Amino acid sequence: MKTVTIKQGCICGRDIAGNKTTKFLCGHCNILYDPKMIGLFIGRFQPFHKGHLEVVKRALKEVDHLMIVVAVPLRKTKKDPFSAQERKEMIERTLAGHGVKGFSIHTVNDIPNDDGYVGHVRQLVPNFNVVYTGDNELNRRLFTEAGFTVIPSERFFGISSTKVREDMQDKGAGWKKMVPDEVVEYIEKKGLGKKVER
Repeated sequence: MKTVTIKQGCICGRDIAGNKTTKFLCGHCNILYDPKMIGLFIGRFQPFHKGHLEVVKRALKEVDHLMIVVAVPLRKTKKDPFSAQERKEMIERTLAGHGVKGFSIHTVNDIPNDDGYVGHVRQLVPNFNVVYTGDNELNRRLFTEAGFTVIPSERFFGISSTKVREDMQDKGAGWKKMVPDEVVEYIEKKGLGKKVER
């Protein structure tokens, strides 16, 4: 059986090593981890769109479990119209509607210090060994420098959350083609379109 060496982070913040046929043991905490490939997909998801959905589907072909992390900004801006709970519900409804399994959803508050960000994330969602960053250059750099396997995701379908919000601001209907049907239904049912400001 082929073994693949992978790295995990213990809840104590220390790195531990193992492979797909052995378990991971943190000598400091004496915590034993299963040798699964755990992915982390972190983003703002303002809102969750079809490109995000494609990243999730592709990631789940490569990992045993995917932790989707909704980033919560220090200060709310016009780029952050939807609350963490609203974004979690958009993601949950979409993935349920598409029959996606093998994921969990978490929230992580941003911190003012970029240098401490990876450690901050690892304290809250410690058990991952590969990171999907979307097109966020900062996350890509921080997790790469911390020694994680980082898989940058291309911008599928040319969609970005910025484009979605801009179309919503213009009162157009084009945004509905850029997000999953479950997100359209959720936004319209909750009347969340009015939260998107210029």
